[in-house]
Amino acid sequence: MASTAECAAPEGNQDRGEWMTVIEMQEYMRASRNKAYDLIWSGEIDSYRLGRKLLVSRASVDAYIESRSGRK
Repeated sequence: MASTAECAAPEGNQDRGEWMTVIEMQEYMRASRNKAYDLIWSGEIDSYRLGRKLLVSRASVDAYIESRSGRK
């Protein structure tokens, strides 16, 4: 199994809008659980493990959506 991307959470900037849980990502993208984890494990979406919780970068999700929408 692939590991999550080594991406450090920004120090001193704990804005909740920058990171979301996998469930929040699923709702945001309207994606299935399997699709969400596939994107994370493949490295297409940046993630950060905080203890047992897996957090996903909102900017990475937005970039993925933008790349798939065909807009430039």
